[in-house]
Amino acid sequence: MEKLSYLATFISLIYGLGVANLLAHLASLIKRGREADWYWIHTLWCIYLLLLMASMWWTLQSWDEVAHIGYLSYLSLLLSPSILFIASDVLFPERGQQGNVDLRTHFLAVKNRLFLLMIALAVADELDSLLKGWQHVVELGPVYWVTQVYWYVLSIIGMRTRSERTLGVLACMALLALVASLSQLAIGQ
Repeated sequence: MEKLSYLATFISLIYGLGVANLLAHLASLIKRGREADWYWIHTLWCIYLLLLMASMWWTLQSWDEVAHIGYLSYLSLLLSPSILFIASDVLFPERGQQGNVDLRTHFLAVKNRLFLLMIALAVADELDSLLKGWQHVVELGPVYWVTQVYWYVLSIIGMRTRSERTLGVLACMALLALVASLSQLAIGQ
């Protein structure tokens, strides 16, 4: 049990760094005042990443029920917080940048990388599930796999589209799906 707590602490540290990174970028933009041109789709993805990191961090509590974890499983568990940390950094322009910061232009420039990271996050989750054994994969049920396909389709559409309306719908869908899963998590507590 103590070994798992030690491993969970390391993973928690990466989630914490991701949250801190996102908040530091937001604080930097707020300090810029009128030099920061906010973009609503970018803001929705910020909220999404913040909630996602917080909820994944929260689920580490379930490690209390795990009797043993192998090294490969541990490495696979490091993937998700690492990907989310990178996404929290990709989503923002460099903090030291001079002049106006146009978040719309930046988002459109990095959206493909952001959606690729979302695909990588889904793959990391599937890898983690497979490493837990076939019985675990079966217990996840069809809803899990439909959700995974949903993320692949959403990400591919996000990479392919140039339509602001479509990107806005995708951001809203991602946020609504996350809030729905969080409400299920809250009900289960």
